[in-house]
Amino acid sequence: MKFAHMSDCHLGGWRDPLLREAGLQCFERAIDICIDEEVDFILISGDLFDTSRPAIDIMERTVSKLKEAKDAGVQSYVIEGSHDFSPTGKTMLGVLEKAGLFIRVSEGKATEEGKLRLRFVTDEKTGAKITGLFGRMGVLEAKTYESLDRESLEKEEGFKIFMFHTGLEELKPEMFRHAEGMSISSLPKGFNYYAGGHIHKHSVDDWGDYDKIVFPGPIFPADFGELESLEYGGFYVVTKRGEKLDTQWRRLGLYDVLKLEVAADGKTPEGVESEIEKWLEEVYVKDKIVLLRVEGTLASGRSSDIDFRGLTSSAMKKGAKLVKKKTSKLSTKEYEEITVTSTSREDLEDRLVREHVGQHKLGKLSDKELFKLTKNLMKVLAEEKKPDETKRDYNERVRGNIVSALGIGDEWEEMA
Repeated sequence: MKFAHMSDCHLGGWRDPLLREAGLQCFERAIDICIDEEVDFILISGDLFDTSRPAIDIMERTVSKLKEAKDAGVQSYVIEGSHDFSPTGKTMLGVLEKAGLFIRVSEGKATEEGKLRLRFVTDEKTGAKITGLFGRMGVLEAKTYESLDRESLEKEEGFKIFMFHTGLEELKPEMFRHAEGMSISSLPKGFNYYAGGHIHKHSVDDWGDYDKIVFPGPIFPADFGELESLEYGGFYVVTKRGEKLDTQWRRLGLYDVLKLEVAADGKTPEGVESEIEKWLEEVYVKDKIVLLRVEGTLASGRSSDIDFRGLTSSAMKKGAKLVKKKTSKLSTKEYEEITVTSTSREDLEDRLVREHVGQHKLGKLSDKELFKLTKNLMKVLAEEKKPDETKRDYNERVRGNIVSALGIGDEWEEMA
């Protein structure tokens, strides 16, 4: 028996076109490997998509590749993850299942005792019995695990696979130490393979009565931090020989990643800029993704004084595929020297805005008008995504509210 185990594809999650395409290409390459190596079936342990309602172009590419696998005789088994799960049931996973592209295994029914009895799906080719549970935001699935009819799961005979999408407290990597999770004991015992998802780092562990607890990590890094720490994604190909399971992780890398971290403490914007320029002259950036992280407190000036646009242009002229920067922990001395005495959050926000509003000029706006504009923008940007609202719809709604707050509707339409 040979099967593939992947998770956390987050297809369509990146806004940047290059990285969005890279994520799709890594998924397509993973399916190609599965077909070429003639695996018997594929497990996808949650977050195939980054949202329950992915964009049409993302759907088209995904459907095409899953159909290739199906036509090649490779069945896919899927559970919902915290991103592609929908409490209303309105998810594209249901549509793809109806089309016969894969089988969702996270289904069951209530017993007379009020327990949840999960259904096993038997793979026709190998006889493997597969079941599992979906993942939800904030580990809300933990309550569902408490209601499981564990006896029926544990007494089932044969080669069994349990699919899940949540972090396990005993096995969390250091980089996820603050993430919520549940105990390994929440999982039913007696399964031959535990196909995990949600933790974006690949690992294989044996833990007491639980054989082969496996997290494949993401198909492709899902954010800036993961590009830094992981650089690339992958999945597992698992081969059963007798009673032994051999797990081999397959790396999926399209681009090499170059990283520079600059400590800005005590430096001027010019000093930071010079350090980055020197580094770009010394490294070979052609066909690579370049990541710049700048942290600390500048001795003078503002972060906006650093010519990141010029630095990016320089790297791209040398052949870099993409340049991304992270400056969320970069500050200036003038901002650091604020004494906080307010106890109310709203009072504190008002004071911080008032103290800084005089340091900036925006057209002919007075300090009072600029204060009001800033508060309005803070309110708009604090709006959260509504249930079942797509990322695209959410972004459009927030963008529209920003345009309205700035009062540039007509000018915006002309530029668009």
